[in-house]
Amino acid sequence: MKCLSLAAVMLATAQPVLANEPLDPVKAVMEVAAKGKAEYFDPDSLMALYSVAFTRDLVAAVLKMKANDEQMFLDFEPVIGGQDHCPVKNVSYKPGPQKGNRLTVRVEFSAFQCMGNKAKSKVDFDLVQEGVGDPAPWYFIDDIRHIGEDGKTALSLRQQFKALAAN
Repeated sequence: MKCLSLAAVMLATAQPVLANEPLDPVKAVMEVAAKGKAEYFDPDSLMALYSVAFTRDLVAAVLKMKANDEQMFLDFEPVIGGQDHCPVKNVSYKPGPQKGNRLTVRVEFSAFQCMGNKAKSKVDFDLVQEGVGDPAPWYFIDDIRHIGEDGKTALSLRQQFKALAAN
């Protein structure tokens, strides 16, 4: 009876779970980048930060590599976009317009200044809303795209995953 009463009190006082903001998953990933650990795809992060499609493509690539007895998943830092880099500095976030359940956040940062490269890196985080509700309340990262000097996508992580899974 005490358990039932406690459960009733908990339900009566429970606050509704609020949706996240579009910048939340992007900032979480950039915090990892700033620490220099490149541990972006651990199980907790996959569940909390990445879309179902992104996670599916990543897992398919990892399974294919395991089946082929390959050791190296990616030979570059997937968010910073290089093998060697400096501490991440001067990070700025620019959310684009919402288009249906999709939104892109442009992140600009300096990561190669200690090597004499003062150019800012540009990375687009494509977000998708998923979850129960209409509209779906949670923003998840659906792709991470590195933008070239010409302003076009130079590298898409999802495309990388799909290519790895296809080999």
